[in-house]
Amino acid sequence: MKIIDVELIPYNVRRRYATQIAQEGGGAREVVEASPFLFIRATTDTGHMGWGEISDIEPDEVPEVDAWREQVAAALVDRNPVDIARHHADWAKTFPDPPGIGGSSLNRLTRAGLDMVCYDLVSHATSTPVCRLLGGEWRDRIHISWVAFIRDDLQLLREEIAEKCAEGFTAFKLKVGVDIDLDEQRLAVMRETAGPEASIKIDPNGGWDQDQAVTNIGRLARFDLDGVETPVGGRDPAEIAVVRREVDVRLIEHVSTPVDALEYIRHESLDVFNIATTGCGGIFQARQIAQMAETAGVGLLLGSTVEMGPGTLAQVQLAASIRGLTLASDLVGPGLYAEDVLTKPPTYVDGCLEVPRTIGFGAGITL
Repeated sequence: MKIIDVELIPYNVRRRYATQIAQEGGGAREVVEASPFLFIRATTDTGHMGWGEISDIEPDEVPEVDAWREQVAAALVDRNPVDIARHHADWAKTFPDPPGIGGSSLNRLTRAGLDMVCYDLVSHATSTPVCRLLGGEWRDRIHISWVAFIRDDLQLLREEIAEKCAEGFTAFKLKVGVDIDLDEQRLAVMRETAGPEASIKIDPNGGWDQDQAVTNIGRLARFDLDGVETPVGGRDPAEIAVVRREVDVRLIEHVSTPVDALEYIRHESLDVFNIATTGCGGIFQARQIAQMAETAGVGLLLGSTVEMGPGTLAQVQLAASIRGLTLASDLVGPGLYAEDVLTKPPTYVDGCLEVPRTIGFGAGITL
């Protein structure tokens, strides 16, 4: 089986409401009302069709479609999708990571889309769900934490959390990091509305420095936090390790590469790794990092770049294959976007996403 044709399809989707997070190093990022995507459609000489999603691209990184299609096609055409390890070694040269520890870039998101295409094609060719290609499933549903973004209106937050509680959500993540006084008020509203048993994480998105992280986490810990994600800007393992020694709340960080994972393990920086297909450049590398975390005794959750239906299904299949998911995962894309490219996008049942027994990621795609 070889890939013989590749198309790249742009798609722009509106969010149900405008969202905002902290800017790494301080301040707030621009409000987001819509997200640009690119979808990869690949066809093989055996007649199989596979889909990949390049998810939620930063507006200033959206490429020229024809030129990017040529690079994507060069990375896939004439390749057997089964040879995923070899492909990743080549893709890392064509679509390299930015230097240092950091989150998703266009290159990493593109590698995640290429990886999706290969797993999708192999799933169809073998009539096997992707989680079983990864070694089998440890669970049939993924516990999800609803993500609440930065808003000044406390009543809107109260209504949002009450609505999600009524839908069955028992875990939440609150975006913080711009105004500690407002953060405290919003966290009080979330805890009061969600109740004492709810799991709550906060995420300042690197908006604090090391001293601020220690002070602010200490101030907010009375709300019985299950974790703090990206507590300091720069994501430096040594700095995060200092914060970890000073606070009594689990620290969480996005881990994108095995090298990053090794540094966080060596410095004993983290209690929980946040991994994602999008953040790690695909299922293949995310699964490697998950194994490193399990071996080192570090917890895991699935993070998100806020994927649409196909990308969320890839995340769900990955999550099903991981034995030690410690905290609820942040796969909220299907609940945040106003529409989807799947005729039957993933839906939440009692605050969870069920693991489908379907083949691949693109069943019922409308593109």
